[in-house]
Amino acid sequence: MAKSIKDKIVDKLLSHIPDGRIRVEAAVRSVSGKSSISGEIKRGSKLFQPKTLQDWKNAVALATDGDNPDFMLLAELYQNLWLDAHTVSVIESRIMRVLRSKFLLLNQNGEDQVELKQLFQRPWFEDFLKQALLSKFTGVKVLELFDLDENLELKKVTSIPLEHLKPNKGIILKNPGDDKGWEYKKGVLSRFYIQIGKDNQIGMLSDIAPLILAKKLSMGSWLDWIEKYGIAMRYAITDNLTEERQEELFNMLMDSVSNSVAVLRGNEQIVIGDTPTTDSYKVFLEFLKFLDNSISKRILGQTMTTDNGSSKSQAEVHEKVANDRHESDKLFAQYIINKLLIPKLIELSSYYAPLNGITFDWDESEQMTASDYIDKAVALTNAGFSLDYELIAEKTGMPITGFSEKTAATNNANTTGDKKKSQ
Repeated sequence: MAKSIKDKIVDKLLSHIPDGRIRVEAAVRSVSGKSSISGEIKRGSKLFQPKTLQDWKNAVALATDGDNPDFMLLAELYQNLWLDAHTVSVIESRIMRVLRSKFLLLNQNGEDQVELKQLFQRPWFEDFLKQALLSKFTGVKVLELFDLDENLELKKVTSIPLEHLKPNKGIILKNPGDDKGWEYKKGVLSRFYIQIGKDNQIGMLSDIAPLILAKKLSMGSWLDWIEKYGIAMRYAITDNLTEERQEELFNMLMDSVSNSVAVLRGNEQIVIGDTPTTDSYKVFLEFLKFLDNSISKRILGQTMTTDNGSSKSQAEVHEKVANDRHESDKLFAQYIINKLLIPKLIELSSYYAPLNGITFDWDESEQMTASDYIDKAVALTNAGFSLDYELIAEKTGMPITGFSEKTAATNNANTTGDKKKSQ
């Protein structure tokens, strides 16, 4: 049967549509309601309940079960541990160093393709890099690359909550604890998802969980100590033994917390006891410092970049240890980007076709500050060298409008001297 005019028009239009867009549209139409899985899962309220060492043991046991691992309890535990400011700070210090590192996009000849960097200079890429590095601490992650704009450029990266994952089965659960869900490792949805980490990876946070839980217990004990001994006891002395007067004095003492006024009779007195003069609080303070140092050593390998050090030589050793971890983080991120992200982007959309044959690498060249450029320029100028002052103005941000008479005379003298030597 001959094609209708409508079919011919559709065929003509399809011939001009990029293959990537056709693939994306076909995949999107196969997903129920044209929405991503992250929009379909049922997210519950976060309930921050106190956690104990037994909770930690149960969570790790379920998450590492060989037959049917379940991350629900581990996710609840990690949400609680993430409230510790020191732990979050030292983890972010490792991640932020990588996020602020300069990178290169190299072609097969090792040449930097500067024009392609704009493909990664987007908020979604920073989110991707952050989530990828977080997997070292919080365990396996599944990242969703689904939403594209009208140019087929990726708009955002979404991390699937840990409690909705069953990596050993390769599925995303609609509700935590379900046995069935959406397959993300194979099938039409696989093009939208990247798994970072092994199926049974639970992250470094599980190792330091006992330290954080001990820290919370110590802080709670310190608060109890403050409540009992931090405020001096107040009591009344009276020779009126009636229950009515005793109740009046009791209410008066309770109100004296906010009102420093009392009406007494006869020989009645209000006495304020002494506060403890010992350094009992140091028991809690030193223990908390010990726990924070232990957390820093586990995550950073040292403590001097988070606390004051005692010598320059120690600082250099600690800085080297921190740099070792930084280089390890960069190599990890580089592998994830080259082996997982770039192939996924090329498969996802024709917008990223220019990345074919491109390799991501870190820029290890030393970056001079504006003051470094100025010092170098002054030294070289005094030595008689001619410099590209437009480039110096661009690097330092200082406009150069001309030369002083002394500088011009010096340059002319140097030029004349060079000519005489050549003759």
